[in-house]
Amino acid sequence: MQAYRILKRLEKRGLELFEGKGKCAECHPAKRGPKGAPPLFTDFTYDNIGMPKNPKNPFYAMPAAWNPAGLAFVDTGLGGYLKEAGYQAFVYEPEIGKFKVPTLRNVDQRPSPTFVKAFGHNGYFKSLKEIVHFYNTRDVLPRCEKMSDPRPGVNCWPEPEVSSNLNKEELGNLGLTEDEETAIVTFLKTLSDGYRMDK
Repeated sequence: MQAYRILKRLEKRGLELFEGKGKCAECHPAKRGPKGAPPLFTDFTYDNIGMPKNPKNPFYAMPAAWNPAGLAFVDTGLGGYLKEAGYQAFVYEPEIGKFKVPTLRNVDQRPSPTFVKAFGHNGYFKSLKEIVHFYNTRDVLPRCEKMSDPRPGVNCWPEPEVSSNLNKEELGNLGLTEDEETAIVTFLKTLSDGYRMDK
């Protein structure tokens, strides 16, 4: 019973941080919608959070017919789509590197506890803890490319895949402690419902 009460306090603290110091609710609003509808935890906008390139992305190894750029491919997100669709530069340039803000509903849902889930548009992060830590410290840690002993997330972060249009208002240097990051992750895990993915 004591462990349950501690967990509930941690979840509540995580929600407070999510809506406050962590700035998560700026893009993932947690308030009820019109007519009391449950929150969707997305504002449906597009953002460039400075996601590093994922070197394990299988798209880089695709045949030239699908990926002529090979390892040099850069995913420019919404801006790249708008450019290819023929929009003028003043329309697509502000959107380069931006991806749609996802819902956080079922963000930790997985077929089994040991299943490794990928986070971010390219799957760079492999845990909620990693991506929350990235949001908190992206602009605090130096770039891995300048380190002789790079350990992403520990002593550095890799360069963003696309460095233009970075969101610097709502993430990058949040000043969260490790315990506060853990509280946010604990809250995020409450957003999973009872739906079974294996059914």
